[in-house]
Amino acid sequence: MIFQYLAFFTLPCSFLPLLLCWIYIYIYVEGNDVVFFVSLLGGGHLLSVVTWSIVKAAVAMVGMAIDCLANPLGAVRTMFDRACAEGASLEELSRTDWGVKDLFQKFLLQDGVIWQVPDIGSMDISLLSSNSLVRFRGMVQDMFDVEYYIGAYKDGAKWLTTKYTDVASVPVELENDKQIWDRRILYCVPVPGENTWVKQALPPDSKTDVSMYMSGVAPHGEKRFRETSSLTIGTCDMDEDDTFKENFNEGKRMRGSTTSATSCNITDAYQSFDFNMPLGEAVLRPCLVKVYDGADAGIKLNDVVEFIGILTFDPELSSAPQTEHELSNVTTTLLHEDLSILMPASKVPRLQCILLRKLSSHNFLSTLPCLEENFTIFRQTPSVVKQARQSLLQRLTSVLGGDCLAAEYLLIHLLSKVHARVDPIAVGKLSLNFTGCNAEERCFAQNLAESIAALLPCSHFMPLYLESLNRALFSPKKDYQSNRLITGVLQLAEGTHLILDETALTTGQLNATGVQNVQSLKNLMEWQKVEYDFEFHKMEMPIDVPVLILSHAKSKLFPADIIVPLRCTGNQSKLTHDESELNKCRSYLTFVRELEHIIEPSLQKILEDDLVAARQEDRSINTDTFHRWLSMARLMSVSFGEQKLTIEHWHKVKELERRCSERLRCF
Repeated sequence: MIFQYLAFFTLPCSFLPLLLCWIYIYIYVEGNDVVFFVSLLGGGHLLSVVTWSIVKAAVAMVGMAIDCLANPLGAVRTMFDRACAEGASLEELSRTDWGVKDLFQKFLLQDGVIWQVPDIGSMDISLLSSNSLVRFRGMVQDMFDVEYYIGAYKDGAKWLTTKYTDVASVPVELENDKQIWDRRILYCVPVPGENTWVKQALPPDSKTDVSMYMSGVAPHGEKRFRETSSLTIGTCDMDEDDTFKENFNEGKRMRGSTTSATSCNITDAYQSFDFNMPLGEAVLRPCLVKVYDGADAGIKLNDVVEFIGILTFDPELSSAPQTEHELSNVTTTLLHEDLSILMPASKVPRLQCILLRKLSSHNFLSTLPCLEENFTIFRQTPSVVKQARQSLLQRLTSVLGGDCLAAEYLLIHLLSKVHARVDPIAVGKLSLNFTGCNAEERCFAQNLAESIAALLPCSHFMPLYLESLNRALFSPKKDYQSNRLITGVLQLAEGTHLILDETALTTGQLNATGVQNVQSLKNLMEWQKVEYDFEFHKMEMPIDVPVLILSHAKSKLFPADIIVPLRCTGNQSKLTHDESELNKCRSYLTFVRELEHIIEPSLQKILEDDLVAARQEDRSINTDTFHRWLSMARLMSVSFGEQKLTIEHWHKVKELERRCSERLRCF
């Protein structure tokens, strides 16, 4: 049951002259408790302490308050206390979340509430106090080993929990009455290659005024000194827990490496910390996400995930330990010896995950207010999809200097994706090579890359300089010394569009690294896989990254599925910056790209007969050609918003191929 109250407060003139704040109080009744949220509608000003007290007092009259937004850790502990009172065993408490996820999910699903939660990927986290509820959307770049921690301890007759915190401050005298739990750690980075318009399209509410969440403490971006206290962190308990020691030592043996802990190397690690961004975007902020209760079971490397949880900042992790004793305190508190986990919290914030959801570009973009209306119109009015297709095709033709044939191929290429895998074939991939591009006309490659970036959520323009091929790391590699996965250029999220400018390649010799990088790009294009080097073995990771090659002649390094010689009849231009029209094009591409598609049995016989007739006329046509035609026909159908292949679309594809073949013979 949800109650909604409208309150009106006037702050005294001594604080701010005639400042009027309209506040919505959302109250969600959960059992005997009350979950509330205050939404400030009047300009995002700081609520005075008096006003905030009035709000809490008003809610307290209804029942005990669980403040999910300003005090999420308090809400967690309240739910834990309730579970204990209801007789839940310690084993049950270690395997469940005591209703915490349901509580926060119901709370955040209220209209607009989720956008009120600060996004630490796009704001100054020094403005937030520790234990705030925050969001982070990023790509899983690395996965660390399981971390053991003190999840609960007994104080007198009552059990207390330290779940969703970094460090357990357990009194020394209570160190024997504790429970060791585990959690998984994910190293996440902002989505590589995400284009600027996506961040600008976020709702204004997502740029929340964080002043209403601040607790009056010093910003945690500043270094804080350690203080002595009668409550010391339990550091000697691990030697006495034989079960934990056995499990932890076994984990070390499975990792096949050990890490020496000296004050010298840990300090150096803090000072020379590498953000490990796939595309070297050092201005962005990564995040260390701690996931509980097996919620990461469906998450794998390179997945894009939105996390909602508690931002923690503990002084023990904020700066480099200066002595071996300090280092010992930190490592045994975390119950972990891997120094890779000890990343400076001032550079890599910790998020204790309560909720997560795996994202695709479709289910993320369709929630953006500037695009949401377009998605609704496309679903309700199919004819609008065809109009959007024609509008986008005209824009692409202008970008390509009036070449309408190349624009048709570019459109279906932008819609391509891997929709099935029949090893070793990635069904649906469609790489494209535009030939006739001159190195002197570098502005064309740049303009085309910028136009694609204006349409797609993620893309990366890569001029293939000889020096970068010979020096850069394209495929990720495991470093067992630091127990981290060293990222590579090709560690990209699903759906990222890659533009290779081969005209930048000059005469010279490829070294061993260059040869390996070229081979990695070939494998990506042909099989949509990237080989990860784990030193003792190599593993092929599936990927879905459409590739466009710009070259002077047919690319010999990177053979593409489709080769189209450009024939520009006019000036090449960028896409216009009409945001309303661009948003329609962005919505169109995302909407039709996710449409399901089928080929009816009655049409399959016609396609087979066409293939037989085509092979009789041209013996060079083979199975690969037929697969390409089927992929193009599928993309042609969905580009019109249709989910079934029609004979008209099949003939249109064959006509495109005929015209392209004529160009290739004359090229």
